[in-house]
Amino acid sequence: MKIAYKPTPEEVRKKRQAEYLTRFPVEAQLEALTEAAQGRPEKLNELMQGLAEIRGALPYAKEGE
Repeated sequence: MKIAYKPTPEEVRKKRQAEYLTRFPVEAQLEALTEAAQGRPEKLNELMQGLAEIRGALPYAKEGE
């Protein structure tokens, strides 16, 4: 019999938050938002892509699995 570990939603949230802040410190996030507000969305697009990659790498466990 195999036993599979499924992290709780709270564990996934904590891991995601740590990864978000490691890859994109608050200063970098603010810079991306500021530049986007000034009509230069390149850094914000990069930030959004990076956050999506992290969410994809650290998914929540699906119910029933």
